[in-house]
Amino acid sequence: MATIATTDDVQRLHKAGAVLLEVLPKSAFDHEHLPGAVNVPLPDLNARSIEQFDQDAPIVVYCYDHECDLSARGAAILDQHGFTEVYDYADSKTAWLGAGLLAEGDQHEARAGDVADRSVRTCAPGAAVGDLGGDGQEDVVVVVDANGTVLGLVRPTTVEGLPTVTALDAADPAPPTVRPSITVSELASSMDGDGQHHVLVTTYAGELIGIIWRRNLPAAA
Repeated sequence: MATIATTDDVQRLHKAGAVLLEVLPKSAFDHEHLPGAVNVPLPDLNARSIEQFDQDAPIVVYCYDHECDLSARGAAILDQHGFTEVYDYADSKTAWLGAGLLAEGDQHEARAGDVADRSVRTCAPGAAVGDLGGDGQEDVVVVVDANGTVLGLVRPTTVEGLPTVTALDAADPAPPTVRPSITVSELASSMDGDGQHHVLVTTYAGELIGIIWRRNLPAAA
């Protein structure tokens, strides 16, 4: 029976030499896939096509996202053919990209994770607003916990009269965020549609990667 693998598991297995097997159609694989992955579309996954793999070596099967069942079905097929260490990366490609990890393929447009400003200031939730400083209307500080998860966003210059209030209490608790996998053109269009001047780039687990200001993106098509 296949073992469910997380993104962290897949990174570890990949570094250890495991085969990464994408079971989506070739067009999807060519567009973008995990580094070093091989492609056998699910309809072609049979005794002949899997002869290329070592049955006793670890193999990670993935598809598009957590709602796609192709990885589970592909892993089950390998299990039935006697593979001894099969992993089902159930969250699949979108989780990998959503974590800001590198991919390969024909997709060459820059993504949010590529252009995010990672030098954005951060602070702990218990920091006093008066200690944060501030030097302009666009000066922002992202409130994060010990794991780097975004808890909110503070503009120190707008709360100068409340120096002892904690950053968590003064923060906007729901600043707009996007995943690092969104393309720059898609993001520009989305920000224009929502009237956003900036967005935070976070992983699918809510961990901060950086900030993007709309003025730094090209005009939407």
